Amino acid sequence: MVLGARVISKVALLSARRLFARDSSNKLFVGGLSYDTNESILREAFSAHGVVTQVRVICDRRSGKSKGFGFVQFSQESEAATALQQMDQQLLEGRNIRVCYANKE
Repeated sequence: MVLGARVISKVALLSARRLFARDSSNKLFVGGLSYDTNESILREAFSAHGVVTQVRVICDRRSGKSKGFGFVQFSQESEAATALQQMDQQLLEGRNIRVCYANKE
């Protein structure tokens, strides 16, 4: 019986760790971007909330045009959390953007 409780406890702990890791990250997904938004515009908009270490706007391979989403990475998780709270549903280049934590892989 004790062994079963340890296994369940270990499974619950691993699930909690995965949930925490998914919901706390220094990398954000940004969706709903204007197709004209480039990496420098995205960096400028998010750098008001912390030190941005990497910005990437995802583009179509053939046309080179933006797919309307990208990623912003901060140096610290707290900066990413602040940016998420402040930037989600805000207007950027005429579009309301959606911001959430990027999935960790």
